[in-house]
Amino acid sequence: MSRYPRTGTQPETLVKILMTVIEKTPAGGATLEDLKDAYTEINDRQPSARTIYRIIRRLNLFFDPLCYGEKCEPGEEAFSAESDEPVRGEKVIQGEKRGRKTYYYFRGKNYNLPVGPHDATMLLLAMYPQLRGAMKSSIEAAMQSIFSNVLGGLSAYASIISELEHVVHVSGSALADPTRSEMLIKEILRAIRERKRIRLSYWRTYDGALTERVVEPHGLLRRLDNWYLTGYCMERQQRRVFLLLNIKELKVLEGSFYRMPPGFSLKEAYQSVWGTWTGEKAPVLETVRLKVEAGPAERFRHALFHESQRVRELPGGELEVVYRLVGAQEMIPWLMSWGGAVEVIEPAWLRNQLMHELQQLLQRYQK
Repeated sequence: MSRYPRTGTQPETLVKILMTVIEKTPAGGATLEDLKDAYTEINDRQPSARTIYRIIRRLNLFFDPLCYGEKCEPGEEAFSAESDEPVRGEKVIQGEKRGRKTYYYFRGKNYNLPVGPHDATMLLLAMYPQLRGAMKSSIEAAMQSIFSNVLGGLSAYASIISELEHVVHVSGSALADPTRSEMLIKEILRAIRERKRIRLSYWRTYDGALTERVVEPHGLLRRLDNWYLTGYCMERQQRRVFLLLNIKELKVLEGSFYRMPPGFSLKEAYQSVWGTWTGEKAPVLETVRLKVEAGPAERFRHALFHESQRVRELPGGELEVVYRLVGAQEMIPWLMSWGGAVEVIEPAWLRNQLMHELQQLLQRYQK
């Protein structure tokens, strides 16, 4: 049998091309332009069409060395389990001409994955340098098995997602530029992993001023439908929280280094916080007691708005809802959204602050 062709293409590029084909398969396949974009994302340069054709051929040969009509060497013939007929090669990535465009789609079997796609892909990439070593044939066989399982599972996943899109629709607020947010999250996670500081150009929420900050990142929070960065701000000399949507520019300071606070736990730091509150002093738990009318009370019976939530039935179907939390000030917009259906009983300062906010809102509309 002929040997696998040598490839100078980075394994990340091969993975990216395969993933693109799999993701696009439920929608009819990936075009040549889609695959060129996938290549460019890894290599920062546009490939020629011939380069993409060569990658597809290499991938097909990797999965099935007979898919382009290669001959088996003596003793290597494979036979079907149902008959004594020799097994013929089949391309896993196939192309189909439609009009002026060719669409590439994935044709693979579904498997039960022994490991997750991420673990298997990382294992594959880790073994890749061994291909030119003494165990080349054994490593190739292991890689083929792992990769086939992973891609079979991803193909099934893509098919399920495609089916769900026809029967499930989710609407509401969403990121205007999800790709940018994804890039920010990746860079923040890299900085945390490598213990490097980051420099932010940050729009300050309360006055819209553009500020420069150097931050030692501690983690990411997902609260109130938004992503936040939490970390030690070198300017303020304390831990602060930054809304990702307000970060205009982010740069990892490659020559820097910091140490994570001893025993720091993101969960412990924020599990008692209502939103993203970060105070200068040690946090103090407060009791917030609400009275909820009968109609909205059903929501509180079935939804946990905070981990500390406790409910007690009142006459007429009303509820008493109690929270023990930090940063009750952040509850005000949420409390206002309930209108007159939710009343703050305690603490007194929160009740008074809510009344003040409502009076200001009324004055604005009266004008």
